[in-house]
Amino acid sequence: MTAPRDLVATAIRDALRRAATDRGWTGADVAVDVERPADPGHGDYASTVALKLARPLRKSPREIAEEIRSRVATGDGIAAVEVAGHGFINVRLDTSWLARQVDDIVSAGTDFGRLDALKGQRIQVEFVSANPTGPLTLGNARGGPLGDVLSSLLAFAGAAVTREYYVEDGGTQVKHFGESIAVRYRQLLGENVELSPEGYPADYVKDLAAQIKQRDGDRYRSLSLEEQGKIFAKIGIDWVVEDAQRVMAKLGIRFDEWFRQSSFIESGYFQKTIDDLRRMGRLVDRDGAVWFDAPEMPEDKEGWVVIRSNGDPLYLGTDIAYHRLCLFERGFDKKIDVWGANTHYHLVQMKVALAAFDIDERRWEVVLYQYVRFLNEGVIQRMGKRTGQFLLLEDVLDAVGVDATRFFLLQRSADAPLDFDLELAVQQSNDNPVYYVQYAHARIASIFRTAAERGLTVDGADVSALTSPAELDLVRLCLRFPELVAEVLEHKGVHLFTSYALELAGAFHSFYRDNRVVDEGDVPRSKARLRLVQAVQVALRQTLGLLGVSAPEKM
Repeated sequence: MTAPRDLVATAIRDALRRAATDRGWTGADVAVDVERPADPGHGDYASTVALKLARPLRKSPREIAEEIRSRVATGDGIAAVEVAGHGFINVRLDTSWLARQVDDIVSAGTDFGRLDALKGQRIQVEFVSANPTGPLTLGNARGGPLGDVLSSLLAFAGAAVTREYYVEDGGTQVKHFGESIAVRYRQLLGENVELSPEGYPADYVKDLAAQIKQRDGDRYRSLSLEEQGKIFAKIGIDWVVEDAQRVMAKLGIRFDEWFRQSSFIESGYFQKTIDDLRRMGRLVDRDGAVWFDAPEMPEDKEGWVVIRSNGDPLYLGTDIAYHRLCLFERGFDKKIDVWGANTHYHLVQMKVALAAFDIDERRWEVVLYQYVRFLNEGVIQRMGKRTGQFLLLEDVLDAVGVDATRFFLLQRSADAPLDFDLELAVQQSNDNPVYYVQYAHARIASIFRTAAERGLTVDGADVSALTSPAELDLVRLCLRFPELVAEVLEHKGVHLFTSYALELAGAFHSFYRDNRVVDEGDVPRSKARLRLVQAVQVALRQTLGLLGVSAPEKM
């Protein structure tokens, strides 16, 4: 299907080319942007291309707009073209063409809105990747649905997508994690030892220590705390990864790769990257450590250490090697990272560092998201693993279900803070947004069951009977879905799918309230309206499918 916006943009673009040829315009080869007017009374779509051309053509926008308008071919979707104000080009769609799109939507089914824009591209989306030092919490879980929906969208546009969880099984936090388990292990053996201020006090650390003692007894008693920490860190990480795999699956997310940082350190690839950076003159030795250095670095160079003075790799160094590995040796055409907002400075560092390897900036993209705060009886509580005060993602899933959890985590733009209202999420009412959307889909299924009981089907439906403003507005809204897919693909604002789902569900509920769908007294109109609500159901199902939320037949 051709999205209406693309249809209009093509018609204006062709008219502009003809006008440029006829009038001898030079410099008229510009992008034609088309958008929906804020006031529907101005038409279905509008373009400001005439205003954009006023300066290069040295003509008034209105004169340019009139030249374009007179050359737009009407018919086949376009009913009328008007010039308004100082040069806006307003377009109205043909209502009979709009009605015919209902059949096309239903016929497209699971292909409705699908694109092939990314066909042939291999794209890796790396997300969640929480430090493997404890179970997943609601606070760091937002990246899960964001990355998962983005991955689904990229695949929907034709890409071969790899969902990846990067397991950072090294570094300072992992060391503190292992030593925290060791302290609890020693306490179980009767030793009088306390956690360090950097330790992890939560109960799951005690549980891990108890599991180790139950399985191995006092086998590690003679080892130093540091030696115990190294062994227990590996055991703990394996446990965390296994738990994360289980919880992510419960959230409807299955990663293709659980890629461990240790793999490219042990293989020597990290050292190869360091050696190559040194040959390129991008590393300097200072105070016993190895620092990244480049002319384009900001004046504040603190935090640019890639290897500590004790020889341990730091996060910047390992991340440079990891991204280089993905974009070169592993053969991905593009890598998209979904990171928490607290990594903003690291994003700046990585842009500078990856430029050293001449990696095209279009091959690497980062989506930053703000963290989640838990809203409970009007009190916002911040969560943190280190303090032992946190809300487990699995507890939320058990309390409200996967659909509500995903929908609530996706409701706001990634760059905006998100308050998760647990009390609202458990409600079975129209106040609960995911319930409201799913009920629209289930209500349509109920309409078809009622129609079948009364001997009515969509067979032979004549959609030309769809002529009322309410009917045509529903069609317009359904046709927004392919446009939204293209828009989100460009800007990565996957939260817009939740907004669209709510808008479409609301429009359907209002239509159903004011218009009778199943009416044995008017079979032709009933068949046409059944076909219309079937198209709405397709659009809802496609949207919920990308969100990873179920589309129930009954509620």
